Amino acid sequence: TPANIHIVETVVAFALIVLLNVVLKKKEVVKAADTPTFTRLLTQVVLPVFIFFQFLRYPPATRHLLPVLAMFITGCCTLLAAWAVGKMLGFSRSTTGALMIVSSFGSSALLGYPLIQYTFPHDPGAMTEAILISELAVGLPIFTLCPLVAMHFGEATTATDTPPSSMLQYFRSPIFIAVVLGFAVSRFHVPLQSPFVAPIFEAAKMIDGTLAALACLILGLQIKVGSLKRLLPIVGISAALQMGFQPLLAYGLAVLFHLGVMERQILVLIAAMPSAVLGPIFAVRY
Repeated sequence: TPANIHIVETVVAFALIVLLNVVLKKKEVVKAADTPTFTRLLTQVVLPVFIFFQFLRYPPATRHLLPVLAMFITGCCTLLAAWAVGKMLGFSRSTTGALMIVSSFGSSALLGYPLIQYTFPHDPGAMTEAILISELAVGLPIFTLCPLVAMHFGEATTATDTPPSSMLQYFRSPIFIAVVLGFAVSRFHVPLQSPFVAPIFEAAKMIDGTLAALACLILGLQIKVGSLKRLLPIVGISAALQMGFQPLLAYGLAVLFHLGVMERQILVLIAAMPSAVLGPIFAVRY
C-alpha cells in the first residue's frame, strides 16, 4: 500500500542520514566524544518539549491503551524467546542475560519518535499513540524488568543499583515528567492560539524540528563497525529477535486485538526498533 511504501522510504531516508553522520565522524566534523552532550540535549530538552506539546495538541484517549498492552506482551514474549535461544545454543549465563536485555525492549524514543513523526506527518493522533506505547510499554519495562534480568544473570550486584532505584530515576527523568504533565494539562484544553501561548508553542515546534536530525546524529556517532566482527553471531540472533520476531508478534497481537491499520503500523515500527541505549548499560552494570 502507499502507506507501507512511505514507511520504507522513511526508513531508507533515516539510514542515509545516519550514514552521512558516520562519514562526518570519520572526517572529524563531529566526534564520538560529543555523544554524551548530544544525548543529554535530546533526552533532557528536545524529547520532553516534544512530548509535552504533543499531548497538548492531540490529547490521548482510552482507546490508545490497547496497543500499549499489545506492546508490553510483545516485549515480555521476546524476553522469554531470547532466554530460550540462549539455553538452546548453550550460551553462558551472562551472555544469555545480555541477549535477553538487548533483544526485548528497543529504542522507541531515540529512534521511534522521529520515525513515527516523519512516517505519519498528516495523522495527528499517531505520535500521541506512539508516545504512550513507548513510555508505558517500553520505558517502564526497561527500568523494571531489565535490571531484574541483569541482576539474576549477572555476576555482581550492589545495594544501590536496584530496580526500585532505577525506577525512581525514570520517574524523575524529564521525559516521564513531560508525559505526566502533558497528559494532565491536556485535560484542560489549553488554547494554543492565544497570544500568550502561541509564541511558546511556535518555539516548541522549532525544537520539534531538530528531533530526527539529532537522533540520527547520535546513532551515527555511536556506530562502531569494527567492534562487531567477533560478535556477529550473537548480534545476528539479537537482530533477528528484536527486528524480526518482535514486530511479527506485535502485528499478530494487533490483528488479535482488532486494531486499526494505522495502530498496527505504529505498533510494528515501535516493536522493530533496535536495542535501547539503557539495555547495554544495565548489562555492563551487573
